[in-house]
Amino acid sequence: MTADHEPSPAARRNPFPPGASAMLGELPGEVVSLDTPAILTVRRVVDDYLARSLILWRDVRSPQGAGRHGGEAGAADPRELTDDEAVRASSTGANGEVIAVSGEAGTGKTHLLNTLIHRLRHPPPGAAIPRKIISLSAQTSDFGTLFRASFITRFHPDELKDVALGYYADVVAERLRTDFPHLAEQAAALERRDPGLDPRTLARQAGLAARVPRQLQERLWQVTGNKQFGTAFALLADVQLALAVMDWLASGAPPDARLQEQGITGALSSNAQMLDCMGALASLFGRQGLHFALVVDDMEKLLGRPGPLLPDMTNTADTLKSFHKLLRTFVESGGLLVLGGLPEYLDQLPDDVKSRIRTRISPSPLDGGQIAEYVRLRQGGVLEPFEQSACDAIHRLTGGSPRQVVRLCYRSFQLTVPPARVDAPAVHTAARQENLGYVVPLDDLLSNISEILNGRGWVAETSYPLLPERERPDFWIPMPPGQDRAGCAIVVSAPLVQLDEAESLIGRVRAIRSNSPKRRVVVVTGFLSEEIRPSLTQACGAPPIVYLADRFHDVLTAHLDGLNREIIGHRAGPAAAGSDIAMMHDSMERIRRQVTASHDHLLNLQSQVEQIRQQADRQLQAIRRDLAHPPAGSAGAAAEPERPGRGLPDAVARPFALARESLAAIDDVDAYIGRSFDLSRDDAATAGAMLSYRLRRYEIFEAIGVSMVLRRLVTSFEESVAGWLAGVRSRPGPTAEDRARLDRLCEAFEASYDAVPLSALSQLGTLSDDAVPGLSGSVAQVAIVDSLDGLSGRVRRNALSAAEDAVSGSDPPSGAVPGPSPV
Repeated sequence: MTADHEPSPAARRNPFPPGASAMLGELPGEVVSLDTPAILTVRRVVDDYLARSLILWRDVRSPQGAGRHGGEAGAADPRELTDDEAVRASSTGANGEVIAVSGEAGTGKTHLLNTLIHRLRHPPPGAAIPRKIISLSAQTSDFGTLFRASFITRFHPDELKDVALGYYADVVAERLRTDFPHLAEQAAALERRDPGLDPRTLARQAGLAARVPRQLQERLWQVTGNKQFGTAFALLADVQLALAVMDWLASGAPPDARLQEQGITGALSSNAQMLDCMGALASLFGRQGLHFALVVDDMEKLLGRPGPLLPDMTNTADTLKSFHKLLRTFVESGGLLVLGGLPEYLDQLPDDVKSRIRTRISPSPLDGGQIAEYVRLRQGGVLEPFEQSACDAIHRLTGGSPRQVVRLCYRSFQLTVPPARVDAPAVHTAARQENLGYVVPLDDLLSNISEILNGRGWVAETSYPLLPERERPDFWIPMPPGQDRAGCAIVVSAPLVQLDEAESLIGRVRAIRSNSPKRRVVVVTGFLSEEIRPSLTQACGAPPIVYLADRFHDVLTAHLDGLNREIIGHRAGPAAAGSDIAMMHDSMERIRRQVTASHDHLLNLQSQVEQIRQQADRQLQAIRRDLAHPPAGSAGAAAEPERPGRGLPDAVARPFALARESLAAIDDVDAYIGRSFDLSRDDAATAGAMLSYRLRRYEIFEAIGVSMVLRRLVTSFEESVAGWLAGVRSRPGPTAEDRARLDRLCEAFEASYDAVPLSALSQLGTLSDDAVPGLSGSVAQVAIVDSLDGLSGRVRRNALSAAEDAVSGSDPPSGAVPGPSPV
């Protein structure tokens, strides 16, 4: 056995996944899931919600309201409704639900949300599936970007038109009962949504076609509580205006002249307006008796965190007021709104908003017995080679946090050579091994911390001797600068697994804080036993940080900003003392350093983008040469292109195939353009007009270019992984060097993917052909992002698993279920 080659992969396949990062939308049926109290609560709350029947608009409207807004004699109310009136107007007579799901990273919060989504899509017998289920992961810091990039793209014009036609049918039915009593049977058929009756046809036959559109607008004004949205939703029933309406909703641009003639006058540009639109859509569905569910994860990113020196300018008072109104609207319209995120997001909400959250759910930690049950599920029903003592040790070390449980099970199995058993000492050894493979080398970690401090403008001393005991932390940040009695020390530690391993570190921390109560110590470590965490936190005066590459920057920054506010505090008074002026000067100097660091970073990014552009130009020139001088071949038929990464195992090839399919659904516009010139089709003229309208928007060309770059990026990544796997399979492995090479491939893909301006994809869906099976133009962008976000992580896990299978030559244990989460 060599130092760079772990023993167990060559002998047997590891039944545990190396990581446990869930993605929003993954169905729990695909993973090992335990019925924890939180899981049972989620199912119960969803079942209770789906059991509530929504009362239709026509069954709850008052006679005065029907005469005023639905009848010919009444005039439409010229004023906009207040927020309270708008919320009351959306009431279905049944309570909706607002749920908060919160938990620290790795505790199973996203898995809870996925369980909830799965229950909505697969309800118990007798319950109806909601008409609309939208799940979003908030990757931006404002509601407006979430609305345009993720929310509104989930709606197809035909889908909204069908809902609006339900209201159209109700208006026609009312007019038939009033003006044509002998057509009461047709009116009843419209109200029960007889598929054989088109309300527009019946309106034309009864001579109502000229009056119904106006009455429909007035009806939807009251349903949505907003004239602009009510008018827009009513116009979706007009095929000539539907595209213009969707463009107004999605683009943030002013409405075109035709919409302005109908009374839609302003651009949908502010966060508050887009939150109001989300609420209006919830009302639109709810008042037709259609359950509407919206799940938003990562709320802490959406709400944003104000910096230590700058106010929070993203979420203004108007935005938070509209967010409060959104929660009220979901409850009153019978909708389901689920907000997920780290616990801190709840602290960022105003009290009046938090009061609207009816149910709060947090993940349940796993105990030793549940960990043993998880091990059995992964191993086909047997606990061996694990002992119960190992499961208990995993619980003590991780506190039952599912992600850490999964990683520690994987590493414990990986490092145990048969016939040895996985006992408590084996678990302790595994915990000390490079934080289960997720920590960078010490020098890289120190360099990473230094870059973060410089980027945030902190003045940090390295190995600064702090009196009275001259203890030297890895970094010392005076708060404020120019003294050493108050501030934050950063100490990087080896993994802390057992209690005795923390004794010397706690002694060092006490020496740093000796006689200086305003000094705080932040310990950064690769692994921290939950048994050690309380005593270490008390000694440091600040919680320690367990290094995780994807969150370390945000976590360390939040810690330092919070400590800065805590140590310096808020100084308010009628006049500024000399010390306060000096502190203000220090703060301004920090801003200057931060801006300088940001400028340097931008210059570096500009250089990288220029390199990518030059490489793309070279590739384009090569393509042009190939097109000018194609290779010789048979004249009768073109050679079938060879699929990139040919020969990859199915598990590795599948994520690439999904990524290519999502891109192919929208970047191949030939079929759509061809419809404009196919005179045999009845819709040729309409398709041509719509194509011309869409191509006039320059952003579409940028979007097409982005999709082409993404396609090439995925293809190159797949070819590289295929080459790596072929090399590993030719000899014993994977070795540590093999794993490092695969990591570099994945990091190269992620770096290039992060440089691509994905925002341009919001325009690309407008060129997609609705004939694409299973993927309408409104969801094409979402499919691309879903298939590419986390692609490198999925490929890495599956490629390593395939390499281990090739070495062991064994199949997965009978009954084992693949998947990343045990909760």
